[in-house]
Amino acid sequence: MKVALPLAALLTSAALTAPTGRDVSRAATRAAEALGGVLRTCPASFSRVGTPDKQCVGAAGSVEAVRGQLSAALGGDLYGVWRSRDGQRSVYNWVRTPGGYVYLRVQPDPEGRAGSLLYLDLPPQSAGGQATPQAEPAKPAVTVTPQAQTPPPAPAARARSAPAAQPTPTPRPAPAATPAPRSLAPVPFTRSLRLQAQRLNGADVRAVQDRLIALTRPSGGGRGDGWYGPVTAATVRAFQAANGLPVTGTVDRATWDRLFSEEAKPFPASSIALP
Repeated sequence: MKVALPLAALLTSAALTAPTGRDVSRAATRAAEALGGVLRTCPASFSRVGTPDKQCVGAAGSVEAVRGQLSAALGGDLYGVWRSRDGQRSVYNWVRTPGGYVYLRVQPDPEGRAGSLLYLDLPPQSAGGQATPQAEPAKPAVTVTPQAQTPPPAPAARARSAPAAQPTPTPRPAPAATPAPRSLAPVPFTRSLRLQAQRLNGADVRAVQDRLIALTRPSGGGRGDGWYGPVTAATVRAFQAANGLPVTGTVDRATWDRLFSEEAKPFPASSIALP
């Protein structure tokens, strides 16, 4: 049995308008309630970043612990996997609201009042320059021009005084071997990746997350955090459904090969949902 999240119940489609300061405030309140955190004034060092509508929340726990709590609480209203641009010192995502996606970043508290600080703001001029997820331009189609066939030479004229010579058959070249499909994977497949109590971590997890981010439409950019959590598993299920694979949430060899192939199909962010 699935229980609808309070915010998800307000949404009827993925087509959202521009968010407002009220959406930022709602998202901040929701995050604070989920974490048992405190709505507070943003640090003075944030005065020149973002918009006047920015909100900050102080929360106990490390960035990784807070990220896990938010993933469980916000569920399908997060925009796919979490991203990081500073080696996981901070992580960021977007939260879906009735007005659109609101930017959310989790970082160590610079003032030392709490373990972590949540920064929420309106895109695109949010802290760190992160913008609203935008649709990526479609790749131009590649036109393949078939090579012209060279017509065979006309047979030589027959001499009337001599019998016609038999033509010498031209040997056919052996068919070229079909090249193996090119893999886009930056690391080799070494294990199946799945959600488990002790979270899997490594370069292969990050490679999967980065590829999923690139295939999400619209794509928010950034990189994965390297931990195989529930949001990553939900994003894998969305990819599998869009590519005709068994929807398991596990990256087995078949899913890996399809994910890192040039034939991998993109999928909408609205199809990512936690059970």
